[in-house]
Amino acid sequence: MTQQSPTLAAARPAAPEPGTKFRTDIQALRALAVAAVVVNHLWPRLLPGGFVGVDVFFVISGFLITRHLVEELRGTGRVRLAVFYGRRMRRLLPAALLVAAVSLAASWIIQPYSRWLDVAWETLAAVFYGENWLLAAKSVDYSADHEMATPVQHYWSLSVEEQFYLVWPLMLAGAFLLALRLRKAPLTFLTAVMGTVFVLSLAYSVYFTVASKNEAYFVTTTRAWEFAAGGLIALATFALAGGGSAGDGAPGRGALARAARHPAARLWMGLLGGAGVATLVLSLVLFDEQTLFPGATALLPVLGTGAIVLSGSVLGRSALPAVGFRPIQGLGDISYSLYLWHWPLIVLAVPLLGHELRTREKLAIAAVSVVLAVLTKRFVEDPGRARLFRNRKPRVSILAGFGAMAVAGVLSFAMLLSAGHAEQLEQQQLALLAKSPCYGAASLGDGVSCPERYGPPNALNIGKAESPYFAVSGCRAAKDQIRVQGIAYLQDCDYSGGKKDAKTVWFIGDSHAEHWKVAFFDLARKQGWKVRLSLAGGCSLADVRRVAFMDAPRLDAQSQSKCLDWSGQVSDRIMEQRPDLVVASTFSVKETIDDGTGRDQLSQYRSSVERRIAKWGNNGTRVVMIRDSPLTLGKSTPTCVINNKGNALACATERRKALVADPTAKAVAELGHPNLKVLDLSDQFCDDARCYAVTGGLFVFFDNNHLSRSYVESLAPVFEQRLLSLARGA
Repeated sequence: MTQQSPTLAAARPAAPEPGTKFRTDIQALRALAVAAVVVNHLWPRLLPGGFVGVDVFFVISGFLITRHLVEELRGTGRVRLAVFYGRRMRRLLPAALLVAAVSLAASWIIQPYSRWLDVAWETLAAVFYGENWLLAAKSVDYSADHEMATPVQHYWSLSVEEQFYLVWPLMLAGAFLLALRLRKAPLTFLTAVMGTVFVLSLAYSVYFTVASKNEAYFVTTTRAWEFAAGGLIALATFALAGGGSAGDGAPGRGALARAARHPAARLWMGLLGGAGVATLVLSLVLFDEQTLFPGATALLPVLGTGAIVLSGSVLGRSALPAVGFRPIQGLGDISYSLYLWHWPLIVLAVPLLGHELRTREKLAIAAVSVVLAVLTKRFVEDPGRARLFRNRKPRVSILAGFGAMAVAGVLSFAMLLSAGHAEQLEQQQLALLAKSPCYGAASLGDGVSCPERYGPPNALNIGKAESPYFAVSGCRAAKDQIRVQGIAYLQDCDYSGGKKDAKTVWFIGDSHAEHWKVAFFDLARKQGWKVRLSLAGGCSLADVRRVAFMDAPRLDAQSQSKCLDWSGQVSDRIMEQRPDLVVASTFSVKETIDDGTGRDQLSQYRSSVERRIAKWGNNGTRVVMIRDSPLTLGKSTPTCVINNKGNALACATERRKALVADPTAKAVAELGHPNLKVLDLSDQFCDDARCYAVTGGLFVFFDNNHLSRSYVESLAPVFEQRLLSLARGA
């Protein structure tokens, strides 16, 4: 068989062993796949489905590794695990650790300290092959929904493949020995085992992709069937070879050789390969980020790749055009390193250049990626594979690999410590700046004259301390808990000091209520309120299903059920308990609902407010809806300001575009109900023409839609005065 080595999403081959045939068709598939990924990352609109390149490599890996292991099992009756794992480490680790270390160091120098924590943790996960699970955990953590990509985020696919390499030889060796013990035909038994993996993993992938698409994209269990598909094709080539030991695609003495000579078989295999090419092209062109993937839709690129590989195995040639073209083969040869280098260059180029990437800069990144890939292949990959610990025992390679991983881990921990120290220094700086009359929202006060009111930031209030996701002191889990899908959503925060006449106030909403916590709870403590806190990220207060969030479809039953169940229980409690005041805020401008009428969003929200929130007012509860903060439009963010070297005005947005109608607040205002009020703080973010990224030396936003904690603290006096005015009589 060929000794080509599969890798992450862009594995490069080893030189073929004597007597075997080099698979130029697989090399061309590698070139196609890595080119698709790179183009998708640089020009996503040009090739929206380029991400399926990863799936192409998963199938190739399953095919090549299965052939290698089965040939060893048939030849020796066992798998030399130490040799196998040592070879994988020599081939993959040197380049992967080099790029990870360079990316870590570059991030340390180029990116602000607020990015260091994420970069460090993900680098640690990447070098120990757990990046996919970390990203899966983040994908279901609402507080991480808006984090920027790190330079090592693409290592998720390498992590999936390394986990495959860890388990696959154990599974095949175990199944082979069990077949011998049960006196079953080993090839048939292996096919049954691998087929079971294929079916179970595919079924789970279909289910989990619908239930939690973002998480399903990364986890190994939803991808195992893709490797199994390649493995089944490898087993099919053994069966077609009639029990011989023909190499990959090399005509042998069995049915495989006869099929390769038979005109009808050649015709059908040619059609199969052509169909595979067509399905791959369709996947690349028709799929996009909205596609429910992996799930059942991943069958298209997986089966397409499998058809091309099987056709090439039978015919000894590929259905892909121009596979032998030297640049295509060269691209396949450097595909592993190209995959490794292109992403950190994209991520780090923007803060380095100080603006979003233009076409000429994207072309330059592509060219530099190729150059770095060629150099890495020549001076890192090849020596690592061919000479590193070549004549030493396999365990030497394994121990050296773990040692190198540990060194990278130490560097990651050093970055973590640096991030914590930098944040402490920044908080001290903020404490000093807070004494200024021009600090944050205070600069907007009447009679205050502040130079560069919307000018460059005086501090980098962008670290984790600025996040809206923090625990509020004095709060505990409620005894009469609101539970949704096993999660508690109600806390009690008693600041009454035991006073019997203390007012009960509910504070509810999604994360856009959460970013007001620092101002609200400061007021609650001063007023001695008893607060009931219930927040559910991404959920409106509407009594109809939410079908999209942040312009992305959210059609899964779990997500819809969560929001409806939570808001329904909150409404029922408010009706039952008749609190003095309800303060609420939601990101309803980006929470698309559907009541089945086909009306516009404002009309649907108005009907929902009438059915639910108006009833609270009719029941004697005063309701204050905080009008949502302006949209950043991806522009008035800390990232934009940093990328523009502190030029905050370059990141300002037009008021008419950023301050769009908040459908919930607008519906509340238009009802004219005496107990329903709207707290509008738009003047704290925008003047008559623009909305700003920096005000009074502070970043207004924490990320691409949440307010920074320091800025909300700075406008607390205005928040307090206006809220108390609206709540009067509650």
